[in-house]
Parts: sequence; structure tokens; C-alpha cells
Amino acid sequence: MQHQSLAEFLECGWSDGVKIKLREMAAQDDVKYLVAWDNAGRLSASAFTAKPSEWPDTAIAIWAKNKDLDPGVTSRTMLAVELVERDGLTVYAASKKMGINQSAVHRAIKRRADKNICPHCNQVIKTP
Repeated sequence: MQHQSLAEFLECGWSDGVKIKLREMAAQDDVKYLVAWDNAGRLSASAFTAKPSEWPDTAIAIWAKNKDLDPGVTSRTMLAVELVERDGLTVYAASKKMGINQSAVHRAIKRRADKNICPHCNQVIKTP
């Protein structure tokens, strides 16, 4: 995942009310990152005051307050999905290579099936 502007981050499929709360969180001095992640099929957000050692496996989008804090990482689940879709690996092989449970890869692939994919972050665009 690459650094996203706040506007791009807010286009992940949040409701208007959640967008307002996310903007308020982003304006707080101590918040450095916002992360959108798949929480058992529901879009959730977390705020971080410092760069975590590891991003959530099901991270969908990451916003960094400062570009020099750019996380510059893709979740292991999404890397495995790329290995399956782009390189033709089996789900088992891709999940083993990434060191994650293959059910996470199956869920991510299922979540993407027949859905609009964001051209910026290659993630599912969720509609309210």
C-alpha cells in the first residue's frame, strides 16, 4: 500500500458520519496514521500515534499524516492475493509463502469477487 491522501482514504466506502469522525481524528496532533481494515467482512478503522511494527493483515488502506511517515507496505494478505491473481500460485502456496492462514487469502479473494476495485490502492470499494 502506498501513502494515500486523506481524500483518497475517505473514498474507501465510509458512511458520511464516519468520514466526519475520521477527518476529526486525522486533525488531532497525536494521530499519525489511519488504517482501514476488513473486520470479518465489515470496514473498520484504527488510529495510530506511532508507526506500528506490523500493520493489520487485512489492511485495506493506510493514511499517513506526513509523507515521510509513509508506511509503504502492503498487507501480507493482499500480497498473497496478488501472488494468486497475478502469478497463478495456489491459495495454499501463496499463504504459505507469506506466512499467513490460507483462510485469510480465501476471504480476501471472495471479498473482491464481482466488486469494484479502487484503481489507487487495488482494494474493494465498499458502498454504504
